[in-house]
Amino acid sequence: MALFFGPTDNWSWDPSFYYAHIRSPIIDGDLDFRNETKTGQFELPYTRNGLQHSLWPLGPSLLWSPFFLLAHGLTLLINPAHADGFSFLYIAFVTVSSLAFGMVGLGLLYQICRYYTRPHQALLITLLCLGATPLFFYMFRQPLMAHTTGLAAAAGMLLGFMHLTRSQAPLHSWSGAIFGVGLVLCFLTRWNGILMGVLPAIYFAAYLFPAIKQRSLRETWPVVRQIGIMLTIFGLLLTPQLALWYRLHGTFFMLPQDGGSFVASWLPTNLLHIFFHTNRGLLYWSPLVILGMLGIFFIPAWRVRLAAILIITMQLVLIGYRRDWYSGGGFGARYFIELLPFLVLGLIALLQRLPQARMWNIALGVGAIVLVIHQFTLLYVVERITEGWIEPAAYFQGQPLGLAWQYEALLHLVRDPLAWFSPRPYVGLDRQTIVTSLLTGPHPTNVYAISGTALVLSIPVALLFATIWRLSQRFGILPLLFAITAYFVAWALFILVVG
Repeated sequence: MALFFGPTDNWSWDPSFYYAHIRSPIIDGDLDFRNETKTGQFELPYTRNGLQHSLWPLGPSLLWSPFFLLAHGLTLLINPAHADGFSFLYIAFVTVSSLAFGMVGLGLLYQICRYYTRPHQALLITLLCLGATPLFFYMFRQPLMAHTTGLAAAAGMLLGFMHLTRSQAPLHSWSGAIFGVGLVLCFLTRWNGILMGVLPAIYFAAYLFPAIKQRSLRETWPVVRQIGIMLTIFGLLLTPQLALWYRLHGTFFMLPQDGGSFVASWLPTNLLHIFFHTNRGLLYWSPLVILGMLGIFFIPAWRVRLAAILIITMQLVLIGYRRDWYSGGGFGARYFIELLPFLVLGLIALLQRLPQARMWNIALGVGAIVLVIHQFTLLYVVERITEGWIEPAAYFQGQPLGLAWQYEALLHLVRDPLAWFSPRPYVGLDRQTIVTSLLTGPHPTNVYAISGTALVLSIPVALLFATIWRLSQRFGILPLLFAITAYFVAWALFILVVG
C-alpha cells in the first residue's frame, strides 16, 4: 500500500460518473450528476427529464456505497462541515473498497486455479494477473473504475459454475439464485458482463435437453423452476438500474450505449488491431492474455472449456466492433480484465503441457518477471505521458505508437530504478504514494491524509471481507445472496424517491 497506492485525482469521464451515482443522491439529495461529472470540453445533452445521461452501469457505485455511507457517517460525527462527499475520508474509503474488490477477485482467481493445479503454481498465475495485466493500475492508481468489481463478479460466477459442474451431481437447488445474482452483478459492473449468461445456459441445458428428450415433466419442471428463480432474482437486482433510467429518461428500459460507440460495418473491423496494434494491442501490451487465450482450448472440463471459448470469442468480436477498441483514455488492454477468470485456466492448461523439468521452471520464473517488468514499464510511461515518451493525442485516439519507446523507457528505469517512484505529473500531492511523498518531502501532514487513511483502513477492510468469506463457508452462500438482493432493492426504492 505504501509503495503503490496513490489514487489519481484525474476523474475525467468514467470515474466521475461512477462516483456521481453515489454522491449525488446521498449528499445532494438529487440525481443531477453535473455537480460531480467531468467531461472536459464536451457538454452532454440533457435528457427529457432535464438531467444528465449516464452511459455507465450502476453496479460499481452500489458495491462501493456501504463504504461511502460509512465515511459519511464518520465525517458527520467528526467534522460535519466537511461532509460534502469529497473530503479525504470519502476518497479513502471508496478507493480502498474498490481495491478490496480487486483483492477479492484475485482470491477467487486463486481458488479457480486450485481446481486444476498446485498451490505454488496457482499463486504464481494469480500474481501474474495482478502484475502483468492492467489490473494493477485499476487497483492501486485509478480504483474509481468498474474493473475490480467486474473481476470479482466474473470470478465469483465462474467459480460457482465450476463448483456446480465438477461432477455429475443432480440439479442444485440454489443454482437459480447463484446464477441470478452472479449474472446481474456481472452485467451491472460491466455491460458486456451479460455475456456471462453463457454459464447458466450451458449448466441448465445439460439438465433440460435430456429431460425434454425423455418427455419427462418430472425432470423438466425442476430445471424450469431454477431458470425462473434466476430470471426473477436477475430482475430484482436490476431494479436500481431501471429506477435510475426512469428518473433520468422517463423510461425503465433503454439501450445502455447507442450505435455511435460501434463501427458502421457488418464486420468487426478492429479485430486484428486488438492483437497486433502498437497502441494497446495485446501482443505489445499484455502478452499474458494471448497465452491464456491459446490455452483455453486445452481446459480439461468440457463445459468450462466451451464457456471460455464462447465468452472470449464473443468479447473479442464485441471489442472488434467498438470504435474505442483500444479502451479510450484508459491504461492498457483493460477490456480483458474481466476475462481473467477464464484466461487463468488457459494458462494452467498450457503450463501442464510443458515438461516439468527444473530448467523449465526456472525459465517460467524468468518469463514471469519479464512480463511484470514490461507491464510496469508501460505504466510508468502512460502515467508520465506528458514527459514525451509517447504522443498523448496519438495514445488517446488509438493511433500507432511504435515500439522503440518501450525499450527506451526500460533502459531509463534500469539506469534509475527510483524514477518509478518519482511524482506523477498532474497528480495532486495528496494523491501520490506514501513512499513518493517521503522521498520528495518534507510535506505537510495533510498530504498523507488519503494515502495514510487508506493504509490504516486496508487492514479492517481485509478482515471484513475475510469474515464474509468464512461466514459464507460456514452457513452457505444463500444468506449473502439474500443480503445483496435486499440491498439492491432498497437502493432502487431510494433512487425512485430521492429528489
